[in-house]
Amino acid sequence: MLRRPRVVLRPFEHDDLKRMHALFANVELVLAGGADWAPWPLAAIERDFDKELERAGNEHYEFAIEIDSACVGMVGLHRDHINRRSNSAEFGIGIYDPAYVGRGYGREALGLFLDWCFRIQNFRRIALITWSTNERAIRCYRACGFVEEAREREAQYTDGQYVDVVHMGLLRDEWAAARGR
Repeated sequence: MLRRPRVVLRPFEHDDLKRMHALFANVELVLAGGADWAPWPLAAIERDFDKELERAGNEHYEFAIEIDSACVGMVGLHRDHINRRSNSAEFGIGIYDPAYVGRGYGREALGLFLDWCFRIQNFRRIALITWSTNERAIRCYRACGFVEEAREREAQYTDGQYVDVVHMGLLRDEWAAARGR
């Protein structure tokens, strides 16, 4: 488990699925975070979780974000976007409980996650994509040191409109320099 004063990152467990299923009912937060929303039965989520456990073997890259002893979101590397030869990876993060949105928990969770990525997993570069309309997340990413590397104009349709896809990245050296390491 990884801990900060207000946030814990821990393995994502089967018991978290029901809670996340309920939180994903908040369509606005899910769409803002860059995920496509469609009704998804709990049984399908459980089946996919079990398949991923088998596929992953001993390599697990997804954490539950726990605040006040409750799972409120997740953060993890996208398995299909990990390049160990180049030591680079892409990640996603989401806090889906409205009571914890906009209060600095995402930044705290992301800082903890980046420490794990760079210091423990030895990645050299961490990247992400988000929608240009997700201004709160972009502010958080910039505060954590990410820089915009590319922008695909009107490349994503979400919530009734075409929006830009923003690519951001952070190098280990930049992360370390910002922390005085």
